[in-house]
Amino acid sequence: MINPKLEEKIAFALLRACGLIVIAILFIMVGYLFIKGVGAINLELFFGDANPINVIIGKEIAYDGIWYAILGTLALVTLAVLFSIPFGILGAIYLHEYAGDSKLARIIRFSTDCLAGLPSIVFGLFGFSIAIATKIGPCLLVGGLTLSFMILPIIMRTTEEGLKSIPPGLREGSLALGATKWQTIRHVVLPAALPQIITGIILGIGRSAEETAAIMFTAATAFSYSIGLFDQVEALPYTLYILATEYTSQQELQMAYGVAFILVVMMFAIFGVASYVRKRYTIKY
Repeated sequence: MINPKLEEKIAFALLRACGLIVIAILFIMVGYLFIKGVGAINLELFFGDANPINVIIGKEIAYDGIWYAILGTLALVTLAVLFSIPFGILGAIYLHEYAGDSKLARIIRFSTDCLAGLPSIVFGLFGFSIAIATKIGPCLLVGGLTLSFMILPIIMRTTEEGLKSIPPGLREGSLALGATKWQTIRHVVLPAALPQIITGIILGIGRSAEETAAIMFTAATAFSYSIGLFDQVEALPYTLYILATEYTSQQELQMAYGVAFILVVMMFAIFGVASYVRKRYTIKY
């Protein structure tokens, strides 16, 4: 029989090794992308031969570079978040605070879980069908809507789990002081669940920013110099796909690694801000 102290040491060592392996995988991936793409990361990668200042203020068009792909990615993510946040948060409030374990609530949860498990290309095909049926065609608006369908389950389920984590005493204390249920939700429950809600939003942002299959059908194009709602746009994931699969020189392949590294840095920045906000607004009980 193994000594309990020895067993605990072995378990701790295995758990720590798993954590270190995760960190190692992350650093290896990021380091590899940096080494392979650092040579391509310069102003020319972003703006081509154009003047950066003139491009940023709109006086000149950058016919090369990834500047418009960055703007297109940000626009798609912004639309997706704006469409999905209200429905995700309000839907979660209904499920946990009002519906409880009713039959309708179980159906909604099951539907949400099924929606979260669908392949992204299915969302893309659905969005493409909407674009054709409405005669709008693939554009920024359709792409943003499609991405919002994809991240809606993430925001809803994460928010619901955040609401579940709030101690019942907070609700009971607020109701005992004469507040209505909606006032309790608005002024007590939601602020306390804010870190978890932000986590869901950030996960949704990460999912939408890195998506390729869905936007191939609904919004992305290889060359676009406008960010209109009814225009096709460039996007970093799609640009990366084009560079990595259709490169004609080692320089273009190096650019693909550079774009991949920039996309990773963007995700790190988003998750870093999210981590700070979670710590800033976490309520300790």
